[in-house]
Amino acid sequence: MRMFFVGLMLAAAAAPALAQNGQGYVSVGAGVSKFAVDDCDALPSGFSCDESGFAWNVRAGYYVFPWLGLEGAFLDFGKATVPGVLLNPPAGTVAIPTDSDLRASSFAASLVGRVPLGPLSVMGRVGWAAVTGKFTGNAAVQDVATGAVQYFGARTRDTTGQLVYGAGVSFDFAKGVTARLDWDRTKAEDGLNPKYDVEMITAGVAYRF
Repeated sequence: MRMFFVGLMLAAAAAPALAQNGQGYVSVGAGVSKFAVDDCDALPSGFSCDESGFAWNVRAGYYVFPWLGLEGAFLDFGKATVPGVLLNPPAGTVAIPTDSDLRASSFAASLVGRVPLGPLSVMGRVGWAAVTGKFTGNAAVQDVATGAVQYFGARTRDTTGQLVYGAGVSFDFAKGVTARLDWDRTKAEDGLNPKYDVEMITAGVAYRF
């Protein structure tokens, strides 16, 4: 996978020599993310999830043709809050609601297709990403006989290669400056929980050169 990313980055670096009419850009954006965690759909009373988080991204790309380009991006999907529950609690105890965190981020390389419509453009992209998922688990149980509370904690993380795809629109409102609205989606694994979908919607600004 490392050689794949190196190849794409070299291709992006060589693109200006291949197309004199190409166009490069860098952009930043921020917005909201969504973690689709299956276990949040059937929680016992007293437990809840907050699957939304703050998301942001940084992108750099080059359009080899007006309708086709290459893009490298860092996507930070922020965090979601999920319950922490022991898989094998001590006998004679009951679980107490506690919060645990899921985080996801990725480095992505994508092909970008664009339909220019004057100052407005519609974009679609698909690529491959190194996605890192992190889980910070917290759990607590209470002894039903004595009322004593025990706390437990664990941290896991995993980085896997995943398909990443998205879409967006942009509007050129000043010389060299573009407003963007983007949607991105991929999957993450953290080494403990089942694989889950993550997505973000962000608004941002790009500088064209």
